[in-house]
Amino acid sequence: MNIHQTEPLAQNPERSTNMPIFTLDKDPTPKDQAIYIPSVTPAYAISVLKSQWKRSLPQGISNSDLNFLRSDNKLMRLGHVMSSAGQALNQTQDCIITTRNRKQSFVIGDSGGYQIATGKLDINGDRDRLKILHWLEKHTDAAMTLDVPTASINNPHSKYNRFADCLKDNLEHLEFFAKHRTAGATRFLNVLQGTTTPNSDIWFDKVKHYPFEGWAFGGNLRHNFYNLCRRIIQMADQKLLQDKHWIHILGTNTLDTAIGLTALQRAINRHINPNLRISYDTSSPFRILGQWHQVYTIPKFSAEGMTLQSAEAPDMPAYVGSDIRFPWPSQLGDILKLSDICVVKKGFKSTTYDTQSLYYLYHHNLASLCNAIALANRVFDSESIAHTHNIARPVGSLVEAINQIIKVGTMDSLNKFRGTFNAVRAIQSADDDLDRRDLETSQ
Repeated sequence: MNIHQTEPLAQNPERSTNMPIFTLDKDPTPKDQAIYIPSVTPAYAISVLKSQWKRSLPQGISNSDLNFLRSDNKLMRLGHVMSSAGQALNQTQDCIITTRNRKQSFVIGDSGGYQIATGKLDINGDRDRLKILHWLEKHTDAAMTLDVPTASINNPHSKYNRFADCLKDNLEHLEFFAKHRTAGATRFLNVLQGTTTPNSDIWFDKVKHYPFEGWAFGGNLRHNFYNLCRRIIQMADQKLLQDKHWIHILGTNTLDTAIGLTALQRAINRHINPNLRISYDTSSPFRILGQWHQVYTIPKFSAEGMTLQSAEAPDMPAYVGSDIRFPWPSQLGDILKLSDICVVKKGFKSTTYDTQSLYYLYHHNLASLCNAIALANRVFDSESIAHTHNIARPVGSLVEAINQIIKVGTMDSLNKFRGTFNAVRAIQSADDDLDRRDLETSQ
């Protein structure tokens, strides 16, 4: 995709470093918890707004109930969502994101780095950069700076095959954003990349002086809590965190990660910056259905770990017309019957689903993941009172370690807990390896 256009450049050297702390009306996520932010397919966001369904909605459900950004939603309310310029830049139709109430919702914008890494987006100079910058400023409350992911190096469709080339173009993008941004339009998060500790340090040293409002962690090390804590200590030592508003971790959503990031936010709030928020994203609720025909079922908690389980989505001609309930719990799943999703019997080939069925299951998967994350936080909050963990003991040890590490704030304190970090890495599920901005779909 080439986004070249002829809009004249506008230059604004002002900085928005004094932007007020963002307060979301009726935020369903407690202020002291890290926020899971779903990356939503544009097709879902458009269809829910248009409400042009080919068949009736399940009994008791209105179209507005499928719009989880509405503060009055009686089914499922989410305050935060991610939208990518790489997917939505040329979108001409309104959707639940473009028409949202900005006092009651928070949109984090991705800049198109994933599309750059996969060769689907080509940046040909300042005009293309400006189009992305203006889209992010118009539609988002916080946004990634335009980055060149180091994952590009291993992608055969990418034009990048060296770390140095990724960094060079990334610095050009940063210079442009810093120079041409509109003060106060959105908060920009400076994206950190890297494939190894040494080259991630090089990247950090080259980009750290840019005056943006927060940070985003990409690259191979974004899943690794040892490296996250290491960088947080460095940022605090260099006074690069005390006045920031936001940290975003790209492409992760496992339950142990959710707990670890909540612990990290709380430690930063106690010991470094009381106003900083942490968030994390994936599009896996959409991806597991679209790619693997899976739906989330129920979370499994044990002494060893926590997982949100999944199973093959119910899909066969025998279910068409059935009043049997959909088997798995969620706000919408508790209302659905099998006949609400299995509708195609005549001419059956590979599925009984229509597009409407997919949207119901997307909503179920998203709710199931959000419910599991909320439950995991509840469990750990109760167990943390006595500092005794019977659920996911390695994660419990991580929670205790993170607070001590950030409180002391030295590399020696970090290195004392290497075994704790390694134990958590050993139990993390394959879902944690979902790539950033991992959904490309036209469904």
